[in-house]
Amino acid sequence: MEMHRIGIIGFGEVGQAFAKGLAAHGGIKIDVFDIRFNDDGALLAARMDARALGVALRNNMSDLLLANDCIISAVTCENALEVARSSAAHITAGKLFVDLNTVAPRVKMNIYDIIKNRGGEFIEVAILGAIASYGFKSPMLACGQTAQKFASFLNTLGFDIKVLSEKIGTASSMKMLRSVFAKGVESLLIEMLTAAHKCDLMEPLMDEVVSHMDKTSFLDIAQTWITTNVVHARRRAEEMDHVIETLESLAVSPIMSRATRERLNACAALGLNERLKGKAPVDYRDAIRLMAE
Repeated sequence: MEMHRIGIIGFGEVGQAFAKGLAAHGGIKIDVFDIRFNDDGALLAARMDARALGVALRNNMSDLLLANDCIISAVTCENALEVARSSAAHITAGKLFVDLNTVAPRVKMNIYDIIKNRGGEFIEVAILGAIASYGFKSPMLACGQTAQKFASFLNTLGFDIKVLSEKIGTASSMKMLRSVFAKGVESLLIEMLTAAHKCDLMEPLMDEVVSHMDKTSFLDIAQTWITTNVVHARRRAEEMDHVIETLESLAVSPIMSRATRERLNACAALGLNERLKGKAPVDYRDAIRLMAE
């Protein structure tokens, strides 16, 4: 795997973070291209950023693809597949294509097929941390047959990349499923605090939630939530009726609360409380297995 010349497609937040991390290695030449370079204002700003990072701008994607051994795609999710298709004509045997984009496993597999059919090597990377907060040191997961070599090299530069599997789609599956929790909690907090603001309760409510979460490990909290859900889902769904009524009285749309009620009702409909005679499982894994079955 050659890593002497690296081309980055996409010079936004992620592309710039990777460029900064790679630039720490003096033996690597880095080229960047972004479709926004077609705009004079964006190009001027990019030149300033590139100069600060010590990387070179390319006028078009074809030049970047031809000149580099490793290509890193850091574009928007809706453009990830099209960038791979556009790159295919310039992918040659042994050339490495790394996709950083947040897309579904199916899309990663499609990109893999495009690159593989041209004889190239493919690695998918899922960024788990917030680039805005951690930059290139954000925790990442990588998958692919050559992912270990790629990760080992970048980790010597200060990156934080863990190889999850050789199977493409595994890292993106982890990212997507993790987002169920991360984005869900984010949305729940917004719904709760918007209502709390209208009651002049935002700070005390946030303090109470933080205090509850901080006084024990999250694993213990998750164990309690999930195992007791098996036997108490119906009662909790009924409680959510009153939560929804409260939010509506405050003119707050109970989007997440309605979804919570729906999930609780679905759990109650499984009949596990009756089957287990009101005795909750000991471990969250057992509870989830029962629900999944």
